[in-house]
Amino acid sequence: MNFNEAYNYIISLSNLPRKEYMTDPRHCGWYLKRLQFFLDILGNPERKIPHYIHVTGTSGKGSVTAYMHSILHAAGKKVGSTYSPHPTCIIERWKIGNKFMTKKEFTELVEYIKPKLDEYTATTPYDALSFFEITEAIGFLYFTKHKVDWAVLEVACGGRYDASNIIPWKDIAAITNIGLDHVGLIGNNKSEIAYEKAGIIKRGCTFFTTEKEKRIIDVLTKEAKKYLDIKDIKILNIPISQYPISNISLRGADFSYLNQSYHLPTIGNHQIKNAILCIEIAKHIGISEQAIRQGLKHVYQPLRMEIVSRSPLVILDGAHNPDKMKTTVSTIKNIPISPRLPSLRPGVAGRQYPNTHFIVGFSGDKNIPNMIKQLSTLKPISIAVTRNTTNPFRKVADLQNVTKQFKKLLPKTKIKLFLDPHDALIWTKKIAKTHDIILATGSIFVSGELRKKI
Repeated sequence: MNFNEAYNYIISLSNLPRKEYMTDPRHCGWYLKRLQFFLDILGNPERKIPHYIHVTGTSGKGSVTAYMHSILHAAGKKVGSTYSPHPTCIIERWKIGNKFMTKKEFTELVEYIKPKLDEYTATTPYDALSFFEITEAIGFLYFTKHKVDWAVLEVACGGRYDASNIIPWKDIAAITNIGLDHVGLIGNNKSEIAYEKAGIIKRGCTFFTTEKEKRIIDVLTKEAKKYLDIKDIKILNIPISQYPISNISLRGADFSYLNQSYHLPTIGNHQIKNAILCIEIAKHIGISEQAIRQGLKHVYQPLRMEIVSRSPLVILDGAHNPDKMKTTVSTIKNIPISPRLPSLRPGVAGRQYPNTHFIVGFSGDKNIPNMIKQLSTLKPISIAVTRNTTNPFRKVADLQNVTKQFKKLLPKTKIKLFLDPHDALIWTKKIAKTHDIILATGSIFVSGELRKKI
């Protein structure tokens, strides 16, 4: 079996009939039971990892996972982490140290679990495993094989019944924030969504959150108190006055927190709060100040306002809900102006910011009108509307409808529809001038598709 055969085999399993968490949350308990049945067949690799940090939230959970991984690695810990969805290739779902899983390792792991999946199918009282459940099992096997000390797991959706919550213990449960995403699936409002995300809080851990809204904090705290003493519940209210920013550039930000200076190589002030959450977690588990500083300085986080090309400036972003899009738009409006990136267009409160071009692809189950409204405030020169992904198993937004919504708000903007994201990039690059910005956003999938060709 080669890598393509292994990948196609895993993807092909999606055609088996099953109850799906992403379409039918009524059978929630069922999903964890069927994954546990498979992990039992595998010899329970999830029980061979000593320490877990579990991260959920509407926005920022991928960044926090990456930051904690980098900090632990800088501290000399053998650390693995999981990411969902993957940016460009399935092997980017799993990382140990400073390397993602190799194609060879992925192929070997698929060859190992293939007969185990046959055994599962022949003996299970449940139905077929989902793609995400299988990838979580692969991650546990991978981490166990390499004897990691710490695993940092990013929740895919929700928390309480997410496959990652199968882990038997955890040192840290972290919730970045609560917003309106996956409405109707994990909850109909913020309080219901908060309750589901609080399901990652388990006995024996310490709970951290940077959520600010009091009624949501009350929901999270009520759930946490079922398992934890009040001393193990850390509500981090971090006003901007607590982290003065000394420098912002396209290379990141320099800021101070509790009399210590840090550099973060990511764009956007919102990332500083994610970093501070990690600083607090790291201190709690005994990581040195030097390791925290080095870990943040060298963090790698793809598709989060990631600059992949200059002249014009090409930024790949994964914002896919209104909360994420708010920070994306704010970051573009506040991009530092330099001689290489002159101010060309009036911005908020008289500020200037460069001409912007969009390549936009949305998933079909998102609050698209809200995100379009936010993006339109940037008054782009051009918009290429495209599919967020060519993956046949992913739901794609109606491109004609998206185009109409943009035209209604931006009648003078040049807008064109493309079925192929790469054609959208070629067209946009022909229009954009040297000092313009090309922003690909709307889904981590569209940025991931483009990343392969840039």
